[in-house]
Amino acid sequence: MVVEAIEYSRFGNEEDLDLLQIDSTALDVNQVRVEVHAVGLNPIDYKTFEGAKPLRFLSFITKLRKPSRWFESKSSLFPRGVGRDFSGVITEVGNEVTRFSVGDKVFGTMISDPGLGTKRGALATEICVNESEIVFKPEMIDMTHAATMGVAALTVGGAFRRIGLNSRDTVVISAAAGGIGSIAVQYAVAKGATVIGIASKKNSEYLKSLGAIPVAYEENISNALLSATPKPITKFLDCYGSDYVKLAFNLGLKGSQIGTLVPSPYVIIRGAQFTGPRHSTYDDFSTLAEMVSDGKVQLKIDQVYDFSLKSVREAYRSLKMGHSRGKKVVKVRE
Repeated sequence: MVVEAIEYSRFGNEEDLDLLQIDSTALDVNQVRVEVHAVGLNPIDYKTFEGAKPLRFLSFITKLRKPSRWFESKSSLFPRGVGRDFSGVITEVGNEVTRFSVGDKVFGTMISDPGLGTKRGALATEICVNESEIVFKPEMIDMTHAATMGVAALTVGGAFRRIGLNSRDTVVISAAAGGIGSIAVQYAVAKGATVIGIASKKNSEYLKSLGAIPVAYEENISNALLSATPKPITKFLDCYGSDYVKLAFNLGLKGSQIGTLVPSPYVIIRGAQFTGPRHSTYDDFSTLAEMVSDGKVQLKIDQVYDFSLKSVREAYRSLKMGHSRGKKVVKVRE
């Protein structure tokens, strides 16, 4: 069977992406074949096809831990697929799959080692994924919204687990109006924490609607954060990178209290927690799905694109510009 998929054969920008017809992949014994309905886009997608330096750094660290990876040739990196989050319907199951059957509606994300650890991509009409990468889609969540939950579920669940978020905390979240940040805000509020969200001034009312105390990054952030609440700041989750980890240290937090989704040598040297999916568990999928089903977390769709090369390129150009509220989704089929 022929599958349509977005792929690339060198690191670059969205103009290096192509829509190709490829042969259907053979199914492993612990995998399921999914007819893809929608794909949620994440910043990690374009950082991967750009070959971003932080991801190359993580790949280097992975090779130190797994010496056999040093013998991989550069040509073995390509071609590579694009995207991680997806929703769809199972059309085939491997011999050792126990939890799922043909016809099940699922959502999930492609999991890999940190860095450039996988060549797989969700932007395709059909994909083969591990049983451990999917969970049943709740009936009250449509395919489009379900496609936004995979990376967010593992990222937020793993990050808050790593920094030990609890109801007594006052947590600062950077990029709080974005696709991951907005879910992190609601997740923390649902857990009973006091949340301060950093975003642009125009997103202040939006953050208030999510239950956060807004702080605009256009202001003197340190002073604004310290005066935002009478409670002391006890945790920090950086969803953006740049100098936010330094800001967290300047606020007096310890490395164990600071989580970041963006790796760098500085983060590792200072002892902050590079976190996210690497500290997640399978149950994090269901936790977010239950929060959405119960109305504790709302999934905001910024824009839906069709499954064409022109639209996918446009979607990633827009995603890189930032300032989105919620997630961008590619609808592969109705």
